Amino acid sequence: MKILIISSYLPRKCGIATFSHDLYKSLAAQGVDVSILAVSNGTEKSFPKEVKYKFLFDLPSEYLRAAEWIATQNYDCCILQHEFGLFAGEAGKYILDLLRKIQIPVISNLHTVLENPSASEREVIENCSKLSTLITVMTTRAVNVLLQNYGIPKAKVRHIPHGVPDFQISAEDAREVLGLEGKIVMLSFGLLGRSKGYEVAIDAVSQIKEENFIYIILGTTHPNVYLQEGDSYKQELIQRAASHKLTGKVRFVDKFASDTLLQTYLKACDIYVTPYPDANQMSSGTLSFALGAGAAVISTPYAYAKDLLAQGRGCFFDFNDSDGLAYCIKSLINNSLLMNSYRNKALVYGKKMSWSNVGKQQLMLVKEVVAGTNSLSQMPRKNRIRKTIVLANVQNRSRIGS
Repeated sequence: MKILIISSYLPRKCGIATFSHDLYKSLAAQGVDVSILAVSNGTEKSFPKEVKYKFLFDLPSEYLRAAEWIATQNYDCCILQHEFGLFAGEAGKYILDLLRKIQIPVISNLHTVLENPSASEREVIENCSKLSTLITVMTTRAVNVLLQNYGIPKAKVRHIPHGVPDFQISAEDAREVLGLEGKIVMLSFGLLGRSKGYEVAIDAVSQIKEENFIYIILGTTHPNVYLQEGDSYKQELIQRAASHKLTGKVRFVDKFASDTLLQTYLKACDIYVTPYPDANQMSSGTLSFALGAGAAVISTPYAYAKDLLAQGRGCFFDFNDSDGLAYCIKSLINNSLLMNSYRNKALVYGKKMSWSNVGKQQLMLVKEVVAGTNSLSQMPRKNRIRKTIVLANVQNRSRIGS
C-alpha cells in the first residue's frame, strides 16, 4: 500500500501541518509506505525526508504540475488535507484543478465545514463532493450539516474522531519538569489570534483568589496573523493581565510547542479552557488533545465542544462571559470530586481518540476505497466510474490553527 498525503507540513507552523505529521506517523507505524506532497507558502527552508514533492500554493500552474508528478509515482491512494485558506483562488478553488487530474482514489480531509458558506465556498465543497464517494467528519453535528446544508447523500458520510497523542509522561513527572509542583494549573494552547477569546479567560482569572493558581497560555502568534498585525493581540493580552495585576497568575509561553513539550504541559494541567467566541466552530485539535490528556475541560458551547464534551465530559460557560468562566473554575477548585469526575471521563473518552486508533480507522477506509477502485478496473470501460473518498476532518470557521 502506497499512500500520498497532500498538505501543509512541518516545519510550517499551522494546525493542519501538525495534524498531517501525526497522520503520517500513525500510518507509517502500521507499515504503510506513506509520503508527503507539501503545499508551500514559500517560507519553509527545508522539509523532512518524507516530503517527496512540494508546490507553491498561489500559482495555478503549480497544481497541474503536482498532478502530473503524482501520475508518475504509482500511488494507490492520495489523502488531501483541505482547508479553504490553504489553497489559492477564490475560496481555495485552485485545488479542484489538481483533483480533476488525479487518476487514483483521493481522500480529502475537509478541515472546515461551514453552516452558512458563501456562494464560492459552497461551490468548492459541492465540487469536492461530486468527486467523492465517501466523506468522514469529526462530529455528528458536522455530519448533519453536510446532509442538510449541502445535500450530500447519507451514504457518503461517516464519522472519524480527531486524533490525539499517546501520552508518554505522567502528571507528576510533567509538573516536576515544568516546576509546577503544588500549583493549580489551567492551560490554553495553540497559535494566537483574536478568534481564541483568551482575554475572557484572563478577566476570569482576576476573580480567582487562590495564591497557587496559575493560567498558562502556550503558543506563538499564528503566522498569518503576524503578517497582518504582528504580535499586537499577544501584547494586548499581556497588558490586560498586567492591568488586573496578574503578573504571577498568568504566564505566557511564547513557543510553537514540540510534541514532547506539548504533552508535558497538557499532562501537567488540572484544567483546560477553550474560551472561543465562534458558536459555529466545528473542530478544535487543542480541545481534543486536552481530553486525551485527561484534563478537566471548561469551554464555551461551540459546535465541536458540545459534541466532544457531551455526557458530562466537561463544563460549559456562555460566550464572552468571564463571570461564568470564573464560576466554573471556582467550582472545580472547590470540589475535587467534580474535578476528578471530569478528568476521569475525559481520559476514558480520550483513549478512543488516540492516533494509534484513528490511524487504523483511516487505513481501513483507504483499503476499502482501493479495493473498490480495483474492482471497478475489471468492468468494461463504459461502466467505470471514478472513485474518490473525502474524509472530512472539520476545523474552525476562522481558519486559524486551533
